[in-house]
Amino acid sequence: MTVKVTLKAEVRSLLRYGKKNARTGENIARVLGFKKDRTIRLAIREMTAEGLPIASSVTPPLGYFIASSQAEATHYINVLTSRLVNDAYRRRDFKRAARVLFEPYQTELSLGWKYR
Repeated sequence: MTVKVTLKAEVRSLLRYGKKNARTGENIARVLGFKKDRTIRLAIREMTAEGLPIASSVTPPLGYFIASSQAEATHYINVLTSRLVNDAYRRRDFKRAARVLFEPYQTELSLGWKYR
């Protein structure tokens, strides 16, 4: 899904530099007249892909902000890396649990995928 350029400009106008100025997706959505923040998250994802270093914080102050220093950028990169590692462990554990619960042959037939 591609977000309209005008929406991205509006979201950009609400983002500030530095973690101390973070704004939640819900806040940005409310200001722009949206009930939920999904569209805001998509706009932020696209703007990041286009080259704007938008980070997010899950510790106070919560929300999105434009990285204002190499330290903020590095911290966010480390947070993303940690999430990837944790997701890999969760994926491994889920596969292991599914393997115990289902026989591989049944799983392959009913779900259309194989264990690797």
